[in-house]
Amino acid sequence: MNYYDVIVVGGGPAGVSAAKSAAKHGAHTLLIEKCSTIMANKPCGEATSQNTFITANVPPKPSIVLRKVNALVFAPNMKFIEIKEVGFAINKSLFIQYIAEQAAEAGAQIHVREEVQQVIRKNSMMLVKTTHGEYLSKVVIGADGYNSTVAKSLNITEKSEPIPTIQYVMVNCDLEYPNSVRFYLGNEIAPGGYAWIFPKDDRIAGVGIGVRKGTAKVYLDKFVKMFEKEFKNAQIIDYRGALVPIGGMIKQNVVDGAILIGDAAGHVIPFTGAGIHSSIAAGLIAGEVAAKAIAEGDTSQKRLMEFNSKYEEPWGARIKKSLKAMRAFEKLSDNELNMLQEILNAQDILDLANGLNLTNVTFKLLKHPILAVKLAKALM
Repeated sequence: MNYYDVIVVGGGPAGVSAAKSAAKHGAHTLLIEKCSTIMANKPCGEATSQNTFITANVPPKPSIVLRKVNALVFAPNMKFIEIKEVGFAINKSLFIQYIAEQAAEAGAQIHVREEVQQVIRKNSMMLVKTTHGEYLSKVVIGADGYNSTVAKSLNITEKSEPIPTIQYVMVNCDLEYPNSVRFYLGNEIAPGGYAWIFPKDDRIAGVGIGVRKGTAKVYLDKFVKMFEKEFKNAQIIDYRGALVPIGGMIKQNVVDGAILIGDAAGHVIPFTGAGIHSSIAAGLIAGEVAAKAIAEGDTSQKRLMEFNSKYEEPWGARIKKSLKAMRAFEKLSDNELNMLQEILNAQDILDLANGLNLTNVTFKLLKHPILAVKLAKALM
């Protein structure tokens, strides 16, 4: 039977980062991915902040960074707030593969096209059964998505509230804002969520939507028709959907011999559904904690809970604040969202969406006769 210190299940941003970190900290590490390729298998707008590259220790190579972009956030009346902070539109698959390369260089082994079927706690070890065989490890890191097999195997039943999302990748577009990622809010456009247009170049864009009321595809097709000029001659070359956990972090993500990270643990910024940066950070922390716990000879839940204490600041706190803001905003009407567009500035939007600073926004909203009652008090 094959033996490893750490087995990471799932080859997304969280998983490849965990494998890299565990190997760098001296653990004999195996990464198992069920798909045939380490790549961006889940639909994603594929845009992120420049700080994501710093956290991941990945150089912003031209092959990975498609272009620099700012952001436009549209109210239901189609007026927008421009966020001038520059981020990156990326090739997410190449980004993940670069981190996987770093993991391999650090000594991690990578198996693709191998699906984990069950994880069983066996005395002080973890038995991992796959379609190809069985492995023993001291710690398993479950980075295998919303419907995590690792979580099910270990009787972790709690899941973060999901939002159904779908995305088209469309070619032959005539984009009005080729250097901006766009977010569209409104109960008629995307009830309980938002729609997006993320450029990959001047003629290719990811066009997607997340909704919690109604059928996502119906709303996405309606959204595409709103931009007849931009998508009149466009064709869909990629059509994928997924559940994105936006309900905050689950309470039990650590047990004896195992840590859940990424979508499996709700490590997603709720208001935006963004998870690349927060999942990479989770993977790096989980890999380090697991390797050090193994070196100390203690892989108990109590010892592995160091992950949560390290992740709490800043990520755990940000996720909680972003969830609080999302809960307040989801109750607003389109007219109230239009009011907000007149009141808030770019920094306010960034603070609310990312759970960075709710205090300044709250005081600003307290001065408004309608929004003070519906929104400001909910944020306090």
